[in-house]
Amino acid sequence: MPSAAPDILTYRYNGNMVYVTPATTYDEGIQYARQVFPELADVAPTRIVISVLGNVNQQRQLIRIGPMAWKSVVFARARFEVLDVTLVPDGPEIVVTDHDALPEYESVKEKNPGVDFLAPSRAPSPPRLSHVSHKDMPHNASRSRSRSPSPSRPSSNDSCSAVDWAKSLFGKRVRQ
Repeated sequence: MPSAAPDILTYRYNGNMVYVTPATTYDEGIQYARQVFPELADVAPTRIVISVLGNVNQQRQLIRIGPMAWKSVVFARARFEVLDVTLVPDGPEIVVTDHDALPEYESVKEKNPGVDFLAPSRAPSPPRLSHVSHKDMPHNASRSRSRSPSPSRPSSNDSCSAVDWAKSLFGKRVRQ
């Protein structure tokens, strides 16, 4: 790595190029981009990205420079090398006007008369079928499972039932 940054670099944004002196920090680099490209003046600094063009898997692509790598990457650039300035997409804006205000549910109650909003929202458990014996249940359903945190090996009965299941699907002999 060279001991000093190049004395001049090129910023490119939307096809326009401008020579700049290298910024010593990432934030300063973003500030330079906002200064030399007037259309970025009102763009939030968090949306502005500076990248270098590099080879990845034998293809040229932009590689974003992270704030923590800024100094190392800039110091390794050649004189007049191009740094691409791009914007990350603007996400939805969420505005909270009064964070202490409670949500208003009265309008929901008015639109849904007769609905008990304080009733439990969980459906009741299904009734137990006491008239069904364990011998009527499928082979695997009647066995209790181990609650150990590690997986257990299937018993020989489990593998037989899997073979039986496979036979029922394919209608032919399955090797064990």
